[in-house]
Amino acid sequence: MRLLSVLTAVAALVAAQAGPVLATETTITLVPPANDPTVLDAARAKVAAGDTKGAIAGLAPYVDAHPGDAAAGRLLGDLYFRVPDFAKAERVWKTVLAVDSQDRETHGRLGALYAAEDRINDAIAEFQQSLPSKTGYTGLVLIHKRAGDLQQYMSTLHYDTEQHPFDPAKWTELGQAERTLHHYQAALDAFAHVATIRPQSCGARVDVANAQVDLNQVDAAIANLKACLAIDGNYYPAVVNLGEAYLEKNDVTTARPQLDRALALRPEGTEALVDIGYIYDAQGDWKTAITYYNRAIRADPMRPEAYIDLGYDYNEHRLFPLAEAAYLKGLSVASDDGRLHYMLAVTYNLQGKIPLAREQYRFAIASEEPIVVHAAQADMALLPPQ
Repeated sequence: MRLLSVLTAVAALVAAQAGPVLATETTITLVPPANDPTVLDAARAKVAAGDTKGAIAGLAPYVDAHPGDAAAGRLLGDLYFRVPDFAKAERVWKTVLAVDSQDRETHGRLGALYAAEDRINDAIAEFQQSLPSKTGYTGLVLIHKRAGDLQQYMSTLHYDTEQHPFDPAKWTELGQAERTLHHYQAALDAFAHVATIRPQSCGARVDVANAQVDLNQVDAAIANLKACLAIDGNYYPAVVNLGEAYLEKNDVTTARPQLDRALALRPEGTEALVDIGYIYDAQGDWKTAITYYNRAIRADPMRPEAYIDLGYDYNEHRLFPLAEAAYLKGLSVASDDGRLHYMLAVTYNLQGKIPLAREQYRFAIASEEPIVVHAAQADMALLPPQ
């Protein structure tokens, strides 16, 4: 995604019968209440406005009454996780999985929760059940790193691909692990194996394209994305990534129609909304850009990208209280995001709030993002001595 920062429940009701129903008896089928998407929208809006407690208060009774609404259950668990109230988050997410044990998104969330509690084996098991998902791939790398057996994990992935050279799932896991570790050429090599095994797979071609962009091979990435769209012209990840690839080439004229099409395919597509906001920023229309960033936050308030760009715009126009508010809201839902910590540090620094800036730079330096770490270290060195 293009960024403006300086870095670039159980089944609802089950009637347990004690014996066979007689012909003269009347059976009643209890139908669970229908899902209400407006409740979810209202909760997201409260999160976007910084009212996490209000979002929980409005969402919790609804989730209790609608155990089959997975999206609402996931969001409520997210909010409990961020408060933090791990016990309630675990309960809500387990209820979602009681209805659909194959819900990969929820398995990924449980993995993150168990990782935060240092329940290593439980976290690994949940991340594995979340595959294929970015959360699962990234989570497995980070949890093995914390456990101190990352090298063994990577060796196992390499061995598995050698023993099963035509298994795309094993090559994909290897590629995603390498990309998480910023080993972009190794990631590209692994993804290329998947694309060779399954040339009609759009997902494989998007993975290849992402690694190519990481390596600044933007034209090659565009070719792969177009090949995917020739197979499935409505594949949202390829459409939005194609627009982003053109943005990498500073070709806004070609990028914009792709991003508009992505937004037509997925009106609440956070990536497309942030990217279009970026275009308005590049054209000097920062106020319109802000409307797109706010739409992205309302669509998915648990992702950090729009908070970063929103805060950046406020920072650029010296609206420092608004910038601080944007970054702090972002950190309330993504507390380990190094970019948010770095940008908040910059905002504090510009206002002369040096102790606060120093604290945020330290958080940024402790992040897993090399570019962020380097920038934060450089800025920290310029601060006046304590």
